Amino acid sequence: MKILVTGINGQVGHALMRELTEHELIGLTRKECDLTNLDQIRQVIDQHQPDLIINPAAYTNVDQAEDEPDLAFQINRDAPKVMAEKAREYDIPFIHFSTDYVFNGEKEGPYDENDTPLPLGIYGLSKLSGEEAIQGIGGKFFIFRTSWVYSILENNFYYKIRLKCKEKKELSVVCDQIGVPTSNLFISYQLKKILKKLNIDKAGLYHIVPNNYCSWFDFAKIIITKTNSHFDLDNLIKINSSELNVKVNRPQNSVLCNDKIKLAFNLKFSSWQEEFDKVIKCSK
Repeated sequence: MKILVTGINGQVGHALMRELTEHELIGLTRKECDLTNLDQIRQVIDQHQPDLIINPAAYTNVDQAEDEPDLAFQINRDAPKVMAEKAREYDIPFIHFSTDYVFNGEKEGPYDENDTPLPLGIYGLSKLSGEEAIQGIGGKFFIFRTSWVYSILENNFYYKIRLKCKEKKELSVVCDQIGVPTSNLFISYQLKKILKKLNIDKAGLYHIVPNNYCSWFDFAKIIITKTNSHFDLDNLIKINSSELNVKVNRPQNSVLCNDKIKLAFNLKFSSWQEEFDKVIKCSK
């Protein structure tokens, strides 16, 4: 199968290029396909005529999106809409990744796919608008919401905590936000299995995260415990969200329920802790 993958320098795109090697992969960087250039997106798809489009590329800077709303919507709404249109034109599946930040975090208990999204900021709103645009086009679309994505690559929570606990003797981490840490390896491995079961009857919206959940503080504690035996955990300090200097609030509860995707594609997921151990093993 010929698969076109956007954003291959990002966490999920990078992992997909390594995992899906049994297929003919067309990996696109921003240079090769600028998601703010809708005509270029159309031209690239027409040129390669893939059997499947996967779009992990996104505008993900939550605070900066407040200052760049037009850019966030161009990348997170307009670009996926064009991809969905081309996928429908060619009658091929389109896989798009979305986020837990479409929710406001006020629900008690995990969010499922039927819960009403209420984003807290521009980033979440732009991602929700992308979901709605794709659903409006219809066709063989598969929207996979995920959360707290991390990897051994730069610019994610895991990487930053590993770096900071080597540079500093004391770290403060939020303890009142909960979610599901999800590695790029987990996403790519599960997608490899899902690809064998894609059909129009299963098209729709799904949550793709491992089992269990934790707080950012709990996640940081496990990262440090597994990677830096010299850091004194007594110097890992709990703080509340209200103490953060951010432009937009994050959902306090962004735990996603993964029952629907497991049932639809006959999948068995491990806990996020087990998935984290796999990342640690790969990083050694």
